[in-house]
Amino acid sequence: MLIIPIKNARLKKISACCLLFCSCFANAEGIIDINPTIGANLIYDDNVFRFSSPTQAQQAFGSSATSDFIQQLDVGVNANLRLSRQLIRASANVSDIKYNRFGLLDNVAKNYGLAWDWRIGSDLFGTLNATKSESIAGFTEIRNPVRNTRLVDRQSASVNWRFHPDWTIYASRDELTTENELVGFEALDRDDTITEAGVRYRNLLGTQLGLSYREVDSEYPGRTGFASVLFGDESVQGSLSLDATWFLTHKTRINARLSRVTIDYEDSPQREFSGISQRWDITHTLTNKVTLNASAFREVSPIDDILSTFIESTGASFNPSWAITSKLALSGGVGYVDTEYLGSSGFINSGFFIVAQNRNDNSKTANLGLIYTPTLKSVLQLQYQTEDRESTLNNQSFRFNSLSLVARYNF
Repeated sequence: MLIIPIKNARLKKISACCLLFCSCFANAEGIIDINPTIGANLIYDDNVFRFSSPTQAQQAFGSSATSDFIQQLDVGVNANLRLSRQLIRASANVSDIKYNRFGLLDNVAKNYGLAWDWRIGSDLFGTLNATKSESIAGFTEIRNPVRNTRLVDRQSASVNWRFHPDWTIYASRDELTTENELVGFEALDRDDTITEAGVRYRNLLGTQLGLSYREVDSEYPGRTGFASVLFGDESVQGSLSLDATWFLTHKTRINARLSRVTIDYEDSPQREFSGISQRWDITHTLTNKVTLNASAFREVSPIDDILSTFIESTGASFNPSWAITSKLALSGGVGYVDTEYLGSSGFINSGFFIVAQNRNDNSKTANLGLIYTPTLKSVLQLQYQTEDRESTLNNQSFRFNSLSLVARYNF
């Protein structure tokens, strides 16, 4: 049994409530399933803010130190209530995160969710879902050494109709609200309405085909003045996608996706664009214990940038895994991504910017993880990650290494 001391008073109360809640429904086995969890994570990161150099850290904090030890304690509970064909799912998780050097980043992250997996008969089914989360924003893209708490509120609904044993049509709608706590990040606040509809085919051999259309209507209520003129405060992004999965042999599976992506801006037509994205994945079971996965992609996506309107990312990755024993597994991966900033925003030709610098980034990543499951309810994981990004734009390059040790127990 994993025993972790809890120092935070709020987490002590949550832990007690979880165990009390569990004991209250102990006699409802088979109808209500409640699973409290507790976990601890110790992380070492040698470049927390993803600074491009010690000089940048010196300017921000008066010290060239960029590394830190991070302690994280997680307490959560998952509850499932089944009523005939209906399933109600509830979840709550609280993480107390402490930094040894950069105490300004100390925070308590929260995640809550409630979902209803509904079914009418055997062929009509779907999900109603609502989630809330609160956590500090990462530093990979915006390396500003401040604690910006980000709130995300999401509601979604989906419906699926299997009108034939091999064919299913579906539709979904998500409403997503993202808010940033700090005034300096208000321009990143957004309200997204996401709708998707499509048809899927799957036969007994595992072959799958899918055709779908996804539309993301985004509004940026925090953009005013020049930011609104430059980037626009409302956009519509559409994606028409064709998906396919097939087995070359019983050990080799290929997944492919081809999409046409478009984006329209109501007040900034100079930022509109369209392009083709594609991704290929191949998974091969080498032996009963060794699995190999390789991916290659070329994707386009919009970007809020002064000079460019979209980025084109081309990359590949290789991710093998090895089940050493029934309780011990080793996984790893390497990857490379080249990102080119393309499209003219139209402001250079208008005389707003005299000096233009084309931007191109390339990132090399690697990871290695060792997972040990001594019992069905406990997990220990040692994880290493690294990334080396080089950019033609000043102060956009960075390198980091991180090592984490995770322990988790499910009651």
